[in-house]
Amino acid sequence: MVIELRKSVRNPDYLPVTVNAINSKDGTVLAGPFSSRIIDISSHGACLLMTQIIKDRYHIFHTVQDHASHLLELTINLPPDLIDYSIIARPVWMDIFRQQEISAFKLGIEFIENMEGKKMQKLKTSIMKEQEQRGSWWSRACSAINK
Repeated sequence: MVIELRKSVRNPDYLPVTVNAINSKDGTVLAGPFSSRIIDISSHGACLLMTQIIKDRYHIFHTVQDHASHLLELTINLPPDLIDYSIIARPVWMDIFRQQEISAFKLGIEFIENMEGKKMQKLKTSIMKEQEQRGSWWSRACSAINK
């Protein structure tokens, strides 16, 4: 029996996002950019689909987990406004994603930002504009691959 432990409902999506590992003390970029897609998102976190998780010996999950000052900075470029939103997160789990010949990684992240702050509210509003179409496309794409 699987017990759902998430704090909030996740919505399927398919948003392009750039991920950098940063030093939270001074904001310097430690590794990246890593290209990614958000495949589901909630108020507290998201699931990223990534084809690459290591760059120059820096592992986006394990190295961040091993250093308390390392975090992830996600930059989301939302159409149609094409405004870059940056949000700070921490990785909490990682898994393999396999669909027929496609292999990638799934990375679960938890947002560090204040969920009720202006920045998060603005991001939520922008994401919701086209979320249903993107989420529907991603669900159909996964269903077609699984057939």
